[in-house]
Amino acid sequence: MLKNANFLCEIGTEEIPAGYIPVASASLKNIMNEKLAEARIDFSGIEVYATPRRFAILISDLAECQRSEIVELKGPSAQAAYDQQGNPTKALQGFLKGNGLEPGDAAVKETDKGSYIFASKKLESGKTVDIIPGIIENLVLTLPFPKRMKWSDKKVTFPRPVRYFLLMFNDQVIPFEIEGIKSGNFTRGHFVQHNKMIEISRISEYDDKLRENGVILDQNERKEIIRKGLVAAAETAGGVLYEDEDLLDTVTYLVEKPHIIVCEFDKAFLEIPDIVLIAEMKEHQKYFAITDKNGKLMNKFLVTANNPENKNVIKGNVKVISARFTDAGFFYKEDAKVKLEDRVDSLKKVLFHKELGSIYDKIVRVGDAASILIDLLSLDAKTAEKIKRAVLLSKADLDTAMVYEFASLQGQVGRIYALNEGEDPEVAEAINDHYRPRFSGDKVPSGIVSIVLSIAEKIDNIFGSFSVGNIPKGSQDPYALRRQANAIVELIIRNNLKFHLGDALAKAAENYKDGAAFTGKIIEFVNTRARTIFADDGFRYDEIDACMLEGNTDYLELHRRAESLNSFRKNEKFSELLLGFKRMNNILAGFRKDNKEYKLLFKEALMEEQAEKDLYAFFSSRTGEMAELISESQYIKLFELMTEAKPLIDAFFDKVLVMDKRIDVRDNRLSIIEGILGNFRSLIDFSKIADTQVS
Repeated sequence: MLKNANFLCEIGTEEIPAGYIPVASASLKNIMNEKLAEARIDFSGIEVYATPRRFAILISDLAECQRSEIVELKGPSAQAAYDQQGNPTKALQGFLKGNGLEPGDAAVKETDKGSYIFASKKLESGKTVDIIPGIIENLVLTLPFPKRMKWSDKKVTFPRPVRYFLLMFNDQVIPFEIEGIKSGNFTRGHFVQHNKMIEISRISEYDDKLRENGVILDQNERKEIIRKGLVAAAETAGGVLYEDEDLLDTVTYLVEKPHIIVCEFDKAFLEIPDIVLIAEMKEHQKYFAITDKNGKLMNKFLVTANNPENKNVIKGNVKVISARFTDAGFFYKEDAKVKLEDRVDSLKKVLFHKELGSIYDKIVRVGDAASILIDLLSLDAKTAEKIKRAVLLSKADLDTAMVYEFASLQGQVGRIYALNEGEDPEVAEAINDHYRPRFSGDKVPSGIVSIVLSIAEKIDNIFGSFSVGNIPKGSQDPYALRRQANAIVELIIRNNLKFHLGDALAKAAENYKDGAAFTGKIIEFVNTRARTIFADDGFRYDEIDACMLEGNTDYLELHRRAESLNSFRKNEKFSELLLGFKRMNNILAGFRKDNKEYKLLFKEALMEEQAEKDLYAFFSSRTGEMAELISESQYIKLFELMTEAKPLIDAFFDKVLVMDKRIDVRDNRLSIIEGILGNFRSLIDFSKIADTQVS
């Protein structure tokens, strides 16, 4: 709770939907900060607290008056400010009038863009109590909510009716009114347990008086009370809390003073899959599940109530969840009457997208993408058949009553039904896993059937969206395509899959309108996400740039290179080695800039200096070894081998003039350099690596 507050505003309402409150609270704080800054009213701290029935703003050290300032205003150019006779033009007159200035206040000043009119203006210091009402009115009228409503005869809108305003500054009420709802120094206690208006004489007693009357104002405090209460109640019930942070956030805004109540349902309902019962509890009733120590669901659940426990509360919650479970059991039994395979045909009638066809059409495209991946990964026939079966059944659960009731269970329900029907376990897991990773930090599939189906699904999602114009712009990404691209790279890297994604995209392109034209854009899109993943893995920007060579979409290989480079640059020899390779690169790049197609010829007989002979001999004798190390992704060993050449490179530049006046000698020496760098051209761009060494 904010200490030493001298400003308090509470908007008292009817019960607002829990999902509305967090975003509104954050916006309220931001808007208040902005408005006070605009008004030049200083303060040291601001916090916003919220319960289902109130938003409260507390501010510490709020100044009594605006901060006075002298600001310099820029007006029209000097040329536009005066006519030929030196008289003020309408442009200058408008500038002066609009800012309350006199002609004598204006002066011409030189800037880097010419002569302009400038004038100094003192911004007067008004009283905070006169400014605050306008700010609060703006908050009430503009605070963002998913939906607003009118009530009674009021024109003002809010998600639920506003009942009162508590508005105090330095312990005095600030007069304020919206449509007959006047401000005062009264707040309301807990709506059931202490349903009365409570006078607040001093802002410092606000929190304590609410506590005395059944309200925990601070949402963070309420959340931790609920968290600890849930854990303790689950232990008392002989089990373990099934943790759900999203649900915890929700129930925090359903109560003003939490009470955790343990309830018990009929064990017969445990025949229904756990995920279904948990979804029923969470999505419909906001209950928490309890599992045993082995993770198996128990026939007990936890209610976060706004009132203390009593028999009627327990009886009512058990009755409600029993009815929900009965419906779920019915859906489960009805779904079992039709196999997943027999549901696939019905997906031809379910529209996926008006330009992309039905869900069944999507299955066909995903199947094509999966076949391409099977070929690129050289998977065996048995695995290929499992993948094709998983593709066929992947969306079948969308036709079930259970998924119709709980969309969040798609994939999870399909997995259960597939296992019940005797499908191969890898196929069943893939039906669930192909949606993964669903969010940052989610489990990445590790079985090859799941991996291929998941990548194929995401290729179709991205390609399909691009082909119909749904391309992410700025922060806008309504179809979560960035997450899908992230997932593709994660799946490849974490599962050591070696193939070029660009090859898969090029072959899949024919299934989409103008697919070939979008392939390059999609590769660029995925590359951007790969860079983010590489950075999250601790690689430096220059290491990533050096390894992300144009045209290479083998993300496993690129990741290995960046990882090896990141590791090896800690070696004290790295900076010295890098300097030599950069010098070679700069000389050759400078020459090739003006001689792109020039053919460099090499002849051993033209080598004159021992230093150039030694350098040439070193790399010539190790060409095969380097090629083998590169093919096996043994980059650390490759870098270690390269360090052996450091004294030879140094001697070469100390004793050999590369750009000799004799053309044949010059070409010969440039050819040596080009041959050395050619070993690494498709591997790493040394010119992009910063010279600084990492400790």
